[in-house]
Amino acid sequence: MEGERGGRGTVTRLGVRALEGSNTGRVRVAAANDYELVVSGVAALLRLYADRLEVRDRIVMGEPITNGPIDVVLYDTYGRTGIFGEPLTWLVEHPDVHRVAVFSLDLRPEIVEQARVAGAAGFISKALPGDEIADAIERVAAGEDVLATAPEHADGAATALELLDWPGKADGLTERESQVLVLVGEGLTNPEIATALYLSVETVKSHVATIIRKLDLRNRVQAATYVARSSSFTRYP
Repeated sequence: MEGERGGRGTVTRLGVRALEGSNTGRVRVAAANDYELVVSGVAALLRLYADRLEVRDRIVMGEPITNGPIDVVLYDTYGRTGIFGEPLTWLVEHPDVHRVAVFSLDLRPEIVEQARVAGAAGFISKALPGDEIADAIERVAAGEDVLATAPEHADGAATALELLDWPGKADGLTERESQVLVLVGEGLTNPEIATALYLSVETVKSHVATIIRKLDLRNRVQAATYVARSSSFTRYP
């Protein structure tokens, strides 16, 4: 796609550019997700680049957007089934949202293609360093179609994952394990979770077994109870 660049080392800083309707020239950005912990972590990361980004209040899907206009909405895929259905379409079509970028650890080609069809303009990996994430957001705001993915082999540089947060992180769960646990808590079967997260059923089974072991639980019922009782899994009302 014309104007698209991706991967570490290919992101370049934008020059000084006054965005339409912005008094500061900074990109107005907001995170969209239903989990308090997730949104708080994204906002904390973005505020490190306050000279380039103006962080607006979080967006909860389906609720009125009162902090617009927003140049770029970071659509965090954590905890979602049917990732690129109505919620993404609602954001893309909202008059106060200029562009939407998918923010995820999983940017496989099939996922990117489905999100493009739904109208997403950018795809930004959570496994990138924070400054590269800020660069990618600026490029999306400037009108580029951006694919900013992490390299296949880490080079030892610190990534945004150290600052981002998700339910269960404090208990040793990876973000993927946490997402699987959320869906277990919602009563989904392994095949349903596999479909929702674009995984194989065997991979989901492995994640569930690891979750139960890490949290010192006995079975899926206890795992679902853990989600229901843990404040870290709180959704916005």
